[in-house]
Amino acid sequence: MNIGSLYKVKKYFWLLFPTKDTTTAAAACADINAAVTFTESAAAYADYWSKHSNCEVTYFSPDSIVVFLEEKGKYKKVLTSEGRIGWTWFTENLNYCFEEISNE
Repeated sequence: MNIGSLYKVKKYFWLLFPTKDTTTAAAACADINAAVTFTESAAAYADYWSKHSNCEVTYFSPDSIVVFLEEKGKYKKVLTSEGRIGWTWFTENLNYCFEEISNE
C-alpha cells in the first residue's frame, strides 16, 4: 500500500472504525475472514460492531475509491470517497483486494 495513493476496492466490504483503538479491540475479538465473508449485510455487521464498541462503525464496499492516510502494521487509516475517515485492518495477504489507480 502506498500512503496517499488512490485505490479502488476490488473485493469485500471493509469495516471503518472511528479510532485505531476501537479497531484494535475489534480485531482482537474478530477473525478478519469473518468480517469479509459475513453472511448478513455489511450494514448489519457494521451495526453489530457499533453496538459492541459503543461508537459509530461504518463500512466501504467494492468499487469504492479510498486513500490510505496512515499505516501502523495491519491497521490502516482510510479516507473514503464518501468523505468518511476511520480505521480498518487487514494483513498484506489481502492487498489484492485493492487496486491502485494510476495518475496517468
